[in-house]
Amino acid sequence: MEIDGVAPRQVVRAERVEDVVDAIRGANASQQAMVLCGGTTRLGIGDPPDRYDICLDMRGLSGVVQFEPADLVATVRAGTTLAELAAVLAEHGLRWPVEAGAHERATVGGTIASAAGGPSRLRYFHPRDWTIGVQAVLGDGSLTRAGGRVVKNVTGYDLTKLYAGSFGTLCAITEVSLKLAAIPERQLTLRAESPTLEHAYLATRELLDTGLPLDALAVLHGPLAGELGAPSWTGVWVRLAGSGRVVDRLRAEVSASLPFVEDDPGIWQRLAALPLESETSLRLSWPAGSTEIFPGPNGGLLYPGVETMHAFGAESAQEVRLLRSVLEEKGGALVVERAPGTLRREVGTWGTPRTPAAIARSLKERFDPNGVLAPGRMAYEMAGAGR
Repeated sequence: MEIDGVAPRQVVRAERVEDVVDAIRGANASQQAMVLCGGTTRLGIGDPPDRYDICLDMRGLSGVVQFEPADLVATVRAGTTLAELAAVLAEHGLRWPVEAGAHERATVGGTIASAAGGPSRLRYFHPRDWTIGVQAVLGDGSLTRAGGRVVKNVTGYDLTKLYAGSFGTLCAITEVSLKLAAIPERQLTLRAESPTLEHAYLATRELLDTGLPLDALAVLHGPLAGELGAPSWTGVWVRLAGSGRVVDRLRAEVSASLPFVEDDPGIWQRLAALPLESETSLRLSWPAGSTEIFPGPNGGLLYPGVETMHAFGAESAQEVRLLRSVLEEKGGALVVERAPGTLRREVGTWGTPRTPAAIARSLKERFDPNGVLAPGRMAYEMAGAGR
C-alpha cells in the first residue's frame, strides 16, 4: 500500500461499517493520518501524503446490500469490485453503466471517489450521474447518509456529487446506492486504422457531428495501438449498442466515415486499463470544440467527445509544465495520474486548482476538521473534485 515510496506504519482491514467508524474515530482522536485503500488501481493519483500513519483497507467491505431489479436500483458496499457487481446484475439483464480499467480489482467506492473515467463516459457521463445515495464516514468518525436508496427519495443537497472526485480526502464511502440500466440486446465493437492521430481525431469529430448514438469511441496512438491490432500505430474503436436492427443500421452509417472491421469486445477493458499500466500517464482535458490534440512521447489514449486524452510518457518536468500551461490557458487541465516520484514532486499532480482555496479549505474543515484523511494529497485538499 505504498504511495510514492512512502509506506504506512499500520494497515487496518475493515470488514464492517463499524470497523471503518472505529478506525477513523481512533485516528481522529490520536491525530494520525489515514489513507483509504481499495483495489489500489488509482491509489497513486495525488501528491505524496504529508503524513501516512494508517492505511485503511476497504476491500473486505463488499457485497450487495439491497437489489431491486424492477426499480433499476442496487445498494452495494463500497469495497465491491466492478466485476463482482457486474456478475450479480447480469443475472437480471442489468448493469451499472460505468466502465473503469481493471474492473476485477477496481471497487465501486474507489471508482466514485476517484471519478474514474473510461469508454462509457461518452454516453453515460460521470460515475456520480449513476449514484443516488451514499453512506459515508467523515473525518471525525461520524456515520452519515446522503441521498436515498430509490430515485424518488433523493432530496436536499446531493452530497454524492461532492464526494465524487474527492479522492478520500473528505470521507470514507462505505455504501452506495446505484442507478442501473438494461444490458443492450446487442453490442458490436468495430476497429479502423488511421494514418495519423490528427486524421483520426478529425474523422471521429465528424462522426460525432452526425449525432449517431455511439456507445463508446476511442483513439489509441503509438506502439500500443500496433499491439492491439492497428499496425499503422493509430487505431479507432467504436462500440454500437441497441437492438439488432439498430446496430446493423449504425454499422452501415459509421462505416461511411472509416473502413471499420469487427473486433473483440474485450478490447474496451484493455483500453481502459492502459492509463493504469503506463509508468507515466498524464490526463489531459480541454474544452469541447478545440482542434488541437496533445499526444505524449509514447502515444496516448484519446476519448473524442469527452475531450480527454491519457498521454503516455514525459520527457522532462519542463515538458509537463509547458503542456500544462498551454492547456490551462485554453481552459483545460493536466493531471499527473501516474509518474515516477521524482517527476511528480517536481511538477505536482493537479496544476492550478479549479476550486477557490477558501471554499476548498472550508469544505475540508467541515468534513475532516482535524485533517485525518489523506492530508496533502490534493491541492487545497479538494482542488480536483469532479474533474
